[in-house]
Amino acid sequence: MDSQIVIHSETGLIWLALLVAIASVLLFLLSAILVVHRNFRLAKRIALVTLAGWAVWVLVANAISLVTPRTIVKVGETYCEDILCLGIDTVIPPAQASVATYKLNVHIFNDANTVKISFKNISPYLVDEHGRRFAMVYDASVPPYDSLLDPSQTIKTSMTFNVAPDVRQLFLTWEVTGPLEHVGGKKAPAWAPVFGWVMYGGGGFLLQKQALLRVL
Repeated sequence: MDSQIVIHSETGLIWLALLVAIASVLLFLLSAILVVHRNFRLAKRIALVTLAGWAVWVLVANAISLVTPRTIVKVGETYCEDILCLGIDTVIPPAQASVATYKLNVHIFNDANTVKISFKNISPYLVDEHGRRFAMVYDASVPPYDSLLDPSQTIKTSMTFNVAPDVRQLFLTWEVTGPLEHVGGKKAPAWAPVFGWVMYGGGGFLLQKQALLRVL
């Protein structure tokens, strides 16, 4: 892709979250082992210290996320959240002032090496400076934005929105309405949700601001 890529990543927080998660799991395991060996006092102390440390991490990481500026992506740039990438190529404004219809020519990219993925269960919408939402208008004449993409595949399509005539700023964003569709890749182990919550629950992502792609 020729456009500039904006990758959604807070590298420092991610690595710290991983270290905190690993340390928390190991310390709780140590506490459990001490219980088995009937060293209840030390086991309780380790468990309480670990829980307190993790709680502090939750507060600090999410405080950092709260004060971090929201990502604003310009027209012509590509925004990637994990392996799903989206960018606005051009904005076609209303032909008449009385008809506030915006058409966005976009590209959608799968940045994975082996996994097929799509934007299914992701609902794009426009939001204005007052927080008003404008849903996408279905258009059967263009390729579906939620088509299943092969690894490294890009599709170009367009999105149409009817908005209020008095808008001054417009941004494209989305809402996740269900599990992401993907084909291939390794199946996550049964314990992955627990480890993921320990890691990301305190990783600054609870208060992560949704990125916005500027339209107007």
